[in-house]
Amino acid sequence: MRVSPLLLSLATGVWRVDGGDSVSVLRTVRRAQEAFETTRRVNLPQRYGGWSGACGERIGRICYWYEGGGDDETPPEEPSRIREARARLLAALDQAIEVSPGDEWIVGQRVRYLLEDSQPGQAARAADECRSARWWCEALTGLVLHVTGDFAGADSVFAIALADMPDDERCAWSDISSLLDGPLADRYRKLDCAGRAAFEARWWWLTQPLYSVAGNDRRTEHFARRVMVRIQEGRRTPFGLYWQDDLRDVLVRYGWPTWWTREPPTSPLLYSEPYVTGHSPSPAYHFGVGVHALDEPASAAADDWSLEARQARERYAPAYAAAFGYLEHQSAVFPRGDSCVVVAAYDLSDDTLFDQRRVTTALALAADERTLAVARDSGLAGDRARALVARTACQPMVMSLEAIAPRERHVARARYGVSPAPVAGEHPAISDVLLFDLSPFDSLPRTLDAAVRHVHGSTRIPVGGRIGVYWEVYGLNPGGEGVTASVMVTRGGTGWLRRTAESLGLASRRREEGIEWDEVFTPDAESHLANRALALDLSGVSPGRYRVEVTVTERDRASLKATREIQVVRD
Repeated sequence: MRVSPLLLSLATGVWRVDGGDSVSVLRTVRRAQEAFETTRRVNLPQRYGGWSGACGERIGRICYWYEGGGDDETPPEEPSRIREARARLLAALDQAIEVSPGDEWIVGQRVRYLLEDSQPGQAARAADECRSARWWCEALTGLVLHVTGDFAGADSVFAIALADMPDDERCAWSDISSLLDGPLADRYRKLDCAGRAAFEARWWWLTQPLYSVAGNDRRTEHFARRVMVRIQEGRRTPFGLYWQDDLRDVLVRYGWPTWWTREPPTSPLLYSEPYVTGHSPSPAYHFGVGVHALDEPASAAADDWSLEARQARERYAPAYAAAFGYLEHQSAVFPRGDSCVVVAAYDLSDDTLFDQRRVTTALALAADERTLAVARDSGLAGDRARALVARTACQPMVMSLEAIAPRERHVARARYGVSPAPVAGEHPAISDVLLFDLSPFDSLPRTLDAAVRHVHGSTRIPVGGRIGVYWEVYGLNPGGEGVTASVMVTRGGTGWLRRTAESLGLASRRREEGIEWDEVFTPDAESHLANRALALDLSGVSPGRYRVEVTVTERDRASLKATREIQVVRD
């Protein structure tokens, strides 16, 4: 008996298209999707969801909490009943799209369930065959590209889709208000749609996880989430809940679950709707920034990019990062007229995530969302420090030093602002201080290149060690100029209690260690700079944080000062 364009065979459980008008096709294939989700819910693997009873974030009906990744987050094998039910649904969707080739909902479900079924090639084909509104077909293609790791392609396609959208649709898709809180959210919400564009461009630039990876995958993740919102809205979800705004907000802020489990039943005698837990990709990190970093990125500190915020407004789990940590390093800037040489050194030999693994590193210098200079290196992480050197315009910028072990999916990053100033010939200036290792030298380095070849890989110095310091001075008299120079090592991090005791005379002030001398600094005839290198013996220095301060004072001129924070540590 013909009951609709799609017939349900109770014997085989197969949905079949027999033709009919597009409205009837859509109505019946939606029933097929509802039947699949019901089948999924009652056949999900049983596992306690891990909820302690306290929500990390309450969003409408949804309790969201994040406890990081681990072995217990390994997805169980999907039951065969769910796989078979999804195959039947996909077959029905394939038939339905032949009857209604331009239906937005049907093509969206095809792409969604093909990706869920680990068929990205077929999902890409379904998006390519899409006959709906052009921008929707492009957005589906962007979703597939993002999920498959082609972030540059996804970035490009999503930009095209946004350009092809109606204005109100584009405004809604670009809206990042749910990712912001506090003063930043208040400021953003006061802007009209056109005024938000510059804010959003700056936000996405600063939240990009790795500048060395082509395409901004945090931005493409956002638009992929928007695609999934449109695919799922209006329907019942694997949780058993009908779609409302709370599900939209959770998805936009934290992504969509990629697998589900259900709580074991409380009683084998009483049936109840399954209590479903959705598991999003993990580990997930907070890549957002606050007011300071957004307004003054060149003066932002590493703490302004805090990946591990526990109560994070948003999270994203890059597919290439099973671990995402901080990269120990040192960096220094050396002006060269209107350009600057930036040196960043690192040593991965003591890092268990990278040691003896093939690693790709990059030093990225970003003045804004359009201006980027990158120096790269690759090879096995060995037993010595390595340095990356990049040359760029002397201007405020964000420095991001990045290391990736692709096979192991280990990532480390150090990111903060730097504000070098171009050096004018008539105005004396001093460079940053660069630390270098002394053991390989018969004599101290005479050039920056020589110091870089033996650079120290961090600002951590072993107890009892020796370390070299290199710096440059600019704008001196070409014929030579007499100066008083000093290098002092001062203990840092004095707490308020000790400072109070010192001011009352109850404790002696910490002593400075250093050296001072007079000499004539004569700039090099070609480079017009004078440089110096000095060996520091720290054998009498106890563990702790210190400041190395280099001062150069010329007659009748203000002193030039450069500092380097170091930490003396036990092996």
